[in-house]
This record gives sequence, C-alpha cells and structure tokens, in this order.
Amino acid sequence: NSDGTAAPPPAPPPMAPAAPSGIPGAPGAPPPPPAPTLLGALRRKELQYVPKVKLKMMQWDKLADQSVESSLWSKLEDRAGVKEKEVLDTLHSTGTFESLEKMFAAKQAVDIFALREKRRKEREEKELVEISVLDAKRAYDVNIMLGMMKKYTFREIRSALLRMDTSVISENFLKQLLTFVPTAEERGLLSAYQGRPDRKRLARPDRFFLETMKIWRYEQRLRVTVTWASWTETFRDMQQDVAAVMTAAHAVATSRHFPQILEVVLSIGNYMNGSGYRGGAFGFKIASLNRLMDTKAEDNKTTLLHFVASTVEENFPLALEFLEELRPVDAGCRVSHAEMKAEMADMRVRLAEAKRELELLRDQREKELKEIAMEGDKPNVASEAMTGPDGDAAAASVAKGNDSGSDSDSSSAGNGQSGSASVTSASNSKDRFLLTIRRFVVEATEQFEAMQSQFTAMEETYSNSVLLYGEDPRAMAPEEFFGIFKTFTASFNQVMRENNRERERKRAAEKRRKQIEAQIEKKRLAKQNRANRLATGASRIREQMESSGQDEDVSMDIDDIPSAAEAGGAIAGAENGAVDDLLKSLMAGTDLERVEAGKRRRRRELMSIRRRSVRRSVHRTSISLKALQMLKDIKEDEEDYGGEGGGDSQSPPPMPSASTRLSLLRRQQLNASGGEWMSPISEDGLGGGNADREVSAERRVARRRQLLED
Repeated sequence: NSDGTAAPPPAPPPMAPAAPSGIPGAPGAPPPPPAPTLLGALRRKELQYVPKVKLKMMQWDKLADQSVESSLWSKLEDRAGVKEKEVLDTLHSTGTFESLEKMFAAKQAVDIFALREKRRKEREEKELVEISVLDAKRAYDVNIMLGMMKKYTFREIRSALLRMDTSVISENFLKQLLTFVPTAEERGLLSAYQGRPDRKRLARPDRFFLETMKIWRYEQRLRVTVTWASWTETFRDMQQDVAAVMTAAHAVATSRHFPQILEVVLSIGNYMNGSGYRGGAFGFKIASLNRLMDTKAEDNKTTLLHFVASTVEENFPLALEFLEELRPVDAGCRVSHAEMKAEMADMRVRLAEAKRELELLRDQREKELKEIAMEGDKPNVASEAMTGPDGDAAAASVAKGNDSGSDSDSSSAGNGQSGSASVTSASNSKDRFLLTIRRFVVEATEQFEAMQSQFTAMEETYSNSVLLYGEDPRAMAPEEFFGIFKTFTASFNQVMRENNRERERKRAAEKRRKQIEAQIEKKRLAKQNRANRLATGASRIREQMESSGQDEDVSMDIDDIPSAAEAGGAIAGAENGAVDDLLKSLMAGTDLERVEAGKRRRRRELMSIRRRSVRRSVHRTSISLKALQMLKDIKEDEEDYGGEGGGDSQSPPPMPSASTRLSLLRRQQLNASGGEWMSPISEDGLGGGNADREVSAERRVARRRQLLED
C-alpha cells in the first residue's frame, strides 16, 4: 500500500465483466493489499489497459519494495520527463497494444472434449454411405476439377458465376467447368433430391452439379462467359498475326536489294545450264533458292550457295542489305493461314451465340415479369425489378421458368431446379450477366468488324506479293511462302559465316607458311655461315700443319676431318627436301595438324643427322686442335731450351726430331697412367742439363699431360 504497511499475498487481478477489452476497466473497489513475505512486501500496480487475449509472459524478475524505494524506479516519471499515463495512452492510441496481441498471443488451450466431439461427428459422417448418381470415373474427374477451388464453397462459386467475378473464376477454371456440365440424364436424376433432407448425403460432385442447376441455361452461360473472358487475348493474338503477315508481304514485295540476288542466281544458273533444257531461263520458282545447297563442288564441301554468297560479297556488297530487308518474314512464316481463318470463323460464331443468349435472357425475364404482374404477387419486387439499378427492366428482372433450346425439358425437374430454386436464382440482384454481356457484345462487334477489314486487306496484300514472284496464292499458304524466304536468308547467313571462316583459315595458313619459310631460310643461312666458318678453320689448321712440317700421321688425322661445307650441304639437302614437302602440303590445303606432325617428325630426323655429324666433326677437330697445341708446346720447349743453353760455353745437345718427341709424349702418358714417372728425355742421348731445366721441363710435361687428359 502507499503507506508501506504489510499486505497479504497478491490475488489474481480482477476482470470487470462489463468493461470492453482494450479500454480502462470499470471503477470499483481496489484489490486487496498483498500479504507480507519474508523478502519484503510486493505490491501490484493497477492496470489501466488489459489485453483482449492471453499473451506470452515477459521474462523479468520483479523488484521488492525495499529495492524500488531506494532506486530510480520510485522517481522514474521525474527522470523520464513523461507520465506513465501518457505513455500508456500513446501506446493504446497508436495501436501498439493491438500489435502486441497479434504478435505475442499465447496458444489457447485445446478443449479435449470439444475436439473429441468434433472427431466423433466426422467419423459418423464418414460412416454414412454417400449417394451418387454419377459415373465413378466422371465423379473422380469432377473431384479433381473441384480441387482447384477448394477454398470456395459451391454457393460462392455459383455467386461468382452470377456476378461475373474474374477474381474467383479464371478462364482456365471456366473451361474446366464447361468440360464437366451435367447432362440431361444427370439433371433428371439429381432433381429428385431437391428439397429432400437426405440431399446432404449426396457425394461432393453430385452436390456441385445440384448447385449449378440453379443457374438458368448453365451450359450456354458458361460458353458465353468463356468467350467474354478470353476475347481480349484472342483479339490481340489475331491482330498480331494479321500484322505479321501484312508486314512480311510488304517486305517481300518492296525489297530493293533482293532482286539483285535473284539476278545473280539467274545469271549463274543460265551459265551453268548452258544450252540445255534448263538453260536460257527468264526466271525460276522461288523455292529453287533453297536447292542451291544441293549442288556441290569438287571438294564435296563447297556448295553453289557458298559460291553465290562469295560472289555477292566480292562484286555486289550492297546487295547484302536484303538480309535486313527480309527480316519481317521471320514472324510471317510462323503464322498459319488456316488457323487464322478458323479462328475468325470461331470468333464470329461465339459472338453470334453471345447475342442470341442475350436476347433469350432478356425475353425470358420480360416474360416472367409479366407473369408476376398478372398474378399480383410481390408487387414491390416487380416494380423494383422493372426499374432496376440502371433503368433496364431486363437487367434486374426475375427469371423463372423452363429451359429452352438444347437444355429444355418438359417439367421443372427437366430444368434441374424446383420452384424455390428458380426463385432463388432468378431473384438474385447480384446477377450481372445481362449487363456485362450487353456491353461486351457492343464492343466485341466493333472490334470484330475492324478485324474483318484488316484480314481482308492482309489477304489482298499477300496475294499481290505471291503473284509478284510468279506463284499461285491459292496453292501456297503464307507460312510456306514466307518459310522459303526464311530458310534462304538463314542459309545465306550461314554460308557467309562459313566463307569468312574459310578465308580466315587460308590467311592463317599463308601466314604460317611464310613464317616457316622465313625460319627455314634463316636456319639455312646460319648453317651455311657455320659451315663456312668450319671450312675456314679446317683450312687454317691444314696450312699451319703444313707450314710446321708435321708428320704424315698427324696430317692424315687432320685430313680425316670432313669438310664442314660437305656436312652442312648434307644437312641442308635433307632440310630442303623437308621444306619442299611442307610447302607442297600447305599449297594443297593439307590439314595444319598433319603438317605440324610431319614437321615435328622431320625436325627429329634433322636433329639426329645434325647431332651425328657434329659429334664426328667435333671429335676429329678436337683431336687435331690438341695435336696442334702439343706441337706448339713442344716448339716453345725447344725455344726455351735453346735460350737457356746460349750462355754456356758448351754446345747444346742436339734436339730430337718431331717423331721422337711425339713418341716420348706417348710414353710419358703411359707411364703417368701406370703410376710411374719418367723423364721426358732418355738417358741415351737426351740426358744432361742442370736441375733448373729439369724442373721447368717437368712443369711443361705436367701441363701437356693435363691437356692430353682434357
């Protein structure tokens, strides 16, 4: 309490029974004070607004009074600067509390007894044997169709048909309903259940048929309603087809560059046919254009159309604009003239049927109004029906009576409806069929007359276009005539792309051939230069050896070296043969992959020949060069030896001959390989000299041995 006294535990909040939810509770006695607890007294705040439904609990812990008094909660309004009542009123007025009720409503407890009772009744209803006058297969199909409209009752479907409500009944559903219309026999069987208490035992398809029988001339109304619902789309499609044929016929007749193509084809054909039966023609049937692909060249790849396209591209490039001029034939060839004529006839029949149903309905309602006026029953209803919502007596009149036409029967049972059912259907003020169809007939008649004029103009334009090319318009339909042009333009575009690819391939092959020739010429020049250098080096070696007066053995070793010019000539000859083969393949149009494979094979053969020749020449040249280097070292030794002995009073020992020195070097190499060391000069004639000369000689011998090992 406000004075801080102890109070008993809190009781459930009182709910004012008369006060509406969401508004302040009715004034009354305050709730009893809460009882004291060990943790302190817990007070309850009086609620100004209570929820209409049970909500989920907010998960919080309430503070004890002692904690509230010593915290900001006791002075929350002063700190927030706004009163709690203002916050509550704002949340209530802005609909925040209503949003809470929608978003955080607690699940209601399930009444077990009510649920059991509901299930028991469902079982009892299922146990009852359903009555059906329909065939099992027909009832199954009707059930599938009704599955499309599960969210609507049969009465709502009937009401939508009367109100012409397209938001409920779509064009597809109307066509399904038209497929499953009760027959005269089914109407006769079902009419016996009108007003009977056991009609609820009828199966679902039977109850739906029983409901539709309340609509006057149900089948005819469905057909007219389908016409009304699909007329706009049908008329638009027909307009597009007529315009497509008109545009295509005009494009074919007024093309400026297509006659140039025909002139080129005619000239080539007369040249090819010559003086034969087919030659000397002044013209040809337009379908012959698509047979240009049948005549092939020697390579069995290029056709006459490829040749014509290439000729036009090279000599008459402006004539290629005919491809753009004949583009409208794409849409024209997709239109079927027979289907257009059938559609026009069907539109005429459906429009006449709508006019007939409109007249029948108007006459029937006027007749019923007169009967009601003569009987004097329900004068208020009759007078109101005479005026109607829009002043048209037929639009608001009450329809009651027999069927007419194909659905007529000799009694009300034949109509599929009793007297009460007829009044229910005819006196329905929501029936908008008469008003809607009357406006539709006026608009559709104007559209159909305009369409007839366009269709006649289209046929005339098409006939003139066909006659322009010497064809018979009665024997050739638009789809066939325009299809010839469509096929020819598509084939012409295709062969142009193929010609461009072939030209690109030839340019690439020519470019590759020139590159290969340049590379081969470059390699040939490089090899020729190398052969010249080798020949020059070999001749210099011979001159040096001849001038130094060497032995015949060394000369013979050097003479065994093949001439570099001869080796280069052999290689060049092999390469020239490979190049000739490659060029012949390229000029003959051989596939580049096979050319590359042959080139790689020849390259391996050339490399093998080159490696063998180079190994032999390098081996022999290296031996000759090493021999020359040894001779040069021996000559230097002789000069050094002669210089050192010049200051001595004694005469130098005689120098050994070249053959002796070469045999000494060989002996030295053999001794070195055996692990023994011998002086390069023997004791019987070449010994002597001081120690310094021996050391220098040993060094020179070691250097020569290293050279020989290398």
